[in-house]
Amino acid sequence: MQIDNWNQTAVKVLLADAQSALALTQAEEIRGAVAVEVVAAARANYIDLVRRSNVLIMTNGDLIAFQRMLDHLRACLRFFGESV
Repeated sequence: MQIDNWNQTAVKVLLADAQSALALTQAEEIRGAVAVEVVAAARANYIDLVRRSNVLIMTNGDLIAFQRMLDHLRACLRFFGESV
């Protein structure tokens, strides 16, 4: 696989993973111990997504979409009293 193809694939996987991380925080019935686990997973996902994005070259559209997802995930974390 050429580097360009690898990068494009990695960007697509990164965006899909960011969407999955957001979906975990969207459950309406997050309470108690489940909330603690969801918040911990969301925080770990956020850190991992940022780390993985540092080595990728994204189109402007991909970068905007990714940043919006990160912003949304960060807002969810703030809602639960977390910071990243």
